[in-house]
Amino acid sequence: MKSDDETAKLALMEEETRCEDEETTSMEDESDTDSGRAWSVDTEDDEVVRLPRINYLNMQDPEPEWDVDSFDGYECYDSEDRKSFSDEEEYEEFRVFKIQTWKNRGFFEKDPFRSIFPLTDLEEPWTTMTTREYFADIASLCVKKLNEEKGTTVEVVSIVRGNLKVGDGWKLYITFMAREYTNGPLVEYQAKAMDFGAKPPFPILCRAASTIS
Repeated sequence: MKSDDETAKLALMEEETRCEDEETTSMEDESDTDSGRAWSVDTEDDEVVRLPRINYLNMQDPEPEWDVDSFDGYECYDSEDRKSFSDEEEYEEFRVFKIQTWKNRGFFEKDPFRSIFPLTDLEEPWTTMTTREYFADIASLCVKKLNEEKGTTVEVVSIVRGNLKVGDGWKLYITFMAREYTNGPLVEYQAKAMDFGAKPPFPILCRAASTIS
């Protein structure tokens, strides 16, 4: 079984274009039959227990906008979810898992609903630098935008962890330690950004972790 790092790297380095094409085709095909459901259950064989099949049709992120979190306003309850489970206990387990992934907002464990995976080895090469250095550059970009918009003096100190979502670009979820003023205490911050590769990265948000709930 591949590790989360290997899964993310494989998606990033070898299958990005193919996955985008297949995902687009799949969503177009499913839109005619699934009516926007987040996932469904296959029931071709009554004797076979099948797990819920995730449909990403209504899980697509909007165009990035500064200081707007795509998780905000997301409704965890979906009536279609409940209809797809005949067993109350199984549905409750699924519901708890879905709520937890929403609370994580992409920053912690992997989120299968949005294909978000952690990059746990920060010392691995990332083009001409390490993954840690790349995350630090992106976090610094988000901090710069925050300071310009809010008049703050936040600075990046160290990277804690980072998650990646591959799609139309690389969506990055970075947790880092920062200082809000010179010689101030370390504060955990979280930043999101999009890296489109062919053009400069786009900062989405940068907030103290305690403000993201």
